[in-house]
Amino acid sequence: MKNYIITSLLTLGALSASAQSTSLSDTSRGNGFNPSIGLNALTLYKNSARDNDHDGFQLQEAEIQFSADVDAYFRAEATFAIHPEHEEEEEAGHEGHGYAFEPEEIFAETISIPDVTVKIGKFYTQFGKYNMVHTHAQPFIYRGVVQEYMFGEEGLNEVGVGVSTMLPLPWFSDLTVQFIQPSNEELFHEDPHSIATVANLKNLWDLSESLTLEWGLSGLYYNHRSLPTELRNRTTVLGSDLTFKWKPVKKGKYSSFVWSTEFIHKDIQGENELKNGGVSTFFRYQLAQRWYAQSQYEYLGLFADESLTDTNVYTGLIAFVPTEFSSLRVQYDDIHDGEDRPEKRVSLQLSFSIGAHPAHVY
Repeated sequence: MKNYIITSLLTLGALSASAQSTSLSDTSRGNGFNPSIGLNALTLYKNSARDNDHDGFQLQEAEIQFSADVDAYFRAEATFAIHPEHEEEEEAGHEGHGYAFEPEEIFAETISIPDVTVKIGKFYTQFGKYNMVHTHAQPFIYRGVVQEYMFGEEGLNEVGVGVSTMLPLPWFSDLTVQFIQPSNEELFHEDPHSIATVANLKNLWDLSESLTLEWGLSGLYYNHRSLPTELRNRTTVLGSDLTFKWKPVKKGKYSSFVWSTEFIHKDIQGENELKNGGVSTFFRYQLAQRWYAQSQYEYLGLFADESLTDTNVYTGLIAFVPTEFSSLRVQYDDIHDGEDRPEKRVSLQLSFSIGAHPAHVY
């Protein structure tokens, strides 16, 4: 009897272990079909000498991202943003808790075509150095004044298709051409029968083991074909960016340096003519393993219409970055935009990420 009980217990244990193993195997196989999920949140405190309506604590933005390989031919990514409603949304009478939930990027791109990547969906277009960079990865707490003037608060983010390829050159050279549906109010008169074209050429050279040079050229062209010729709006935007990055082979964990400059010029011809250009340049120096100091100067008014007012912005920032998943930044802005007195603004931002943390363009 005793032997029978022992044998029965051993048999039950074996069956339980087998069932648990099968259950774990099934769970593992099931998880293989689930996308990677991540969340990034930006909390902000702002105190401005002029813009008091938006001062105080707020949720600057939260991003929820899903990413996965669809199959052997495509990968997909979907990013949704939660942010305070913009001024035009508030003026339109939107009610509620004051936040908007919007698709930021939803696209699929090929992973099986040799030497070529095709992207289709809604995405940040490949214009310049920082248009593709999400809010939490921007060099400073806010998008630059030049970027916002040229493309609006959300950047140049459209629905379309793009093709990227590496050029057969002895250095890194990437060419991207994208065809987008024009909906950005800062650039286009929306027309379902017209397409805007964006092109970007990115070059990268290793000047030494510690120093790299990146140079890019960008262009956008749009012609509103649905209107008579004399009323057509033609938009041309040209840009160039230059970035030096220094990170020593030894002790690169504690010291590094970045200098980046970008020029953008917008020319709209037709019924609503506008011409203006701007330049932004910033320095970032790593003080210690987790501390950074940054400064930036922006000027808006290059080759501009005489009726437009020049804008000068001076910015300083100190950042504490304990890991790649969190950062704490303090920023001071001195904005001279033609008003009676300049705007002086102090901002404090906490950024944190949980879950999957896919790489962004930096």
